[in-house]
Amino acid sequence: MIAKQVFDKLLNKGLTIAFAESMTGGAATYELMKNPGASKVISGSIVAYSVKQKHNLLNITLEDINKYGIVSKEISTIMARKVKETIGSDIGVGVTGNAGPTLQENTTKKEAWISIFYKHETQVFYIDLDQLDRVEAIEKTVRFIYDNLSVILQ
Repeated sequence: MIAKQVFDKLLNKGLTIAFAESMTGGAATYELMKNPGASKVISGSIVAYSVKQKHNLLNITLEDINKYGIVSKEISTIMARKVKETIGSDIGVGVTGNAGPTLQENTTKKEAWISIFYKHETQVFYIDLDQLDRVEAIEKTVRFIYDNLSVILQ
């Protein structure tokens, strides 16, 4: 899988990564964790599934959550920056979304926002997951994260 290629790139470049995952529930971190030597690249991971945990673990203000919505590019961006700062890694990844079948309050579709914070820049990505079941949505989001990390790390 492409996650192994990303793992090798991180290892070869001496870079570390941290994840703040919501709708993927730790699945993105797990893809790197499967590799021997994972501790050399994974600084840490936070699964902040609820609003309360996004606030408590990532220090995302309730004002921002109410202003932007829990599933938004702004919240994914804040998640990526906060996890990078909190854990102390070279790269921070933030993902928030709806995998279904039920939707978050104030949302209308299954979707995900992914932010990757690296070298003082944040790249933000959006995926429409409406036609997928829950497991497919999570798997597609994880693949999407690694596809984009691979490009960023070239």
